[in-house]
Amino acid sequence: MQRTSSPSQQPLLDETDMSIISSNSTKSWEQLRKEARSLESEIESKLATLSKVGQSNGLDDVGQESETEELLKKLQLVITGMGDFIDKPSSTPTNPSMIHLLSRHKDILYDYTKEFRRVKGSIKAARDKANLMNQVQDEIRSFNSGNRDNADYYLSERNRVESSHRMTDMILEQAYATRQDVSRQGRIMHGVNQRVGGVVSRIPGINNIISRINTRRKRDTLIMAGVVSTCSILIILYWIHT
Repeated sequence: MQRTSSPSQQPLLDETDMSIISSNSTKSWEQLRKEARSLESEIESKLATLSKVGQSNGLDDVGQESETEELLKKLQLVITGMGDFIDKPSSTPTNPSMIHLLSRHKDILYDYTKEFRRVKGSIKAARDKANLMNQVQDEIRSFNSGNRDNADYYLSERNRVESSHRMTDMILEQAYATRQDVSRQGRIMHGVNQRVGGVVSRIPGINNIISRINTRRKRDTLIMAGVVSTCSILIILYWIHT
């Protein structure tokens, strides 16, 4: 009886798996059937675990997926071996129950493969969502950190401006104090001049004395200038004649 492989199973086969199929040809029908049931039980348990992972955060060990995929490949190889057993001539006659059992195992493999792809997609979606949330949180932390840096910068700038204002106020206060001191000293000097003028006006003849002193100073200055000039002329004439 000729048999055609199921399209849902064909993509799981490769050249290495075909060599394993040849080794199944030496096994009996009971051995292949028990191995298929054992693999189906393991796959069902793995799918239940992966389904829980997909419903949570999808960040479980990726090894669970690869192990499930390997079990599906093994089950497919066993089913292929069961089909080869039915097709090859043997002393054991083929009965309808064997064909029905083989069809049942194929249906189970198809359902498990479909469920595995669905769970794998859910896990991938959960992982993508978790990665996206982590990226968003990282961006939020980075944004908040940048805002804190800007706030620190603006605060330091504000402190520098306030310090400059305080320094300006101190300089203005010193300038106002100096202006008041100069004004006070000017008033004092004006008062002293007024007092000296009053004293001079009260003492009789003091102006005449001051005038005579000034006249005597001028006369002495003229005499000294004449003496110096005369001496200079005599010295020059002496040099000429000699």
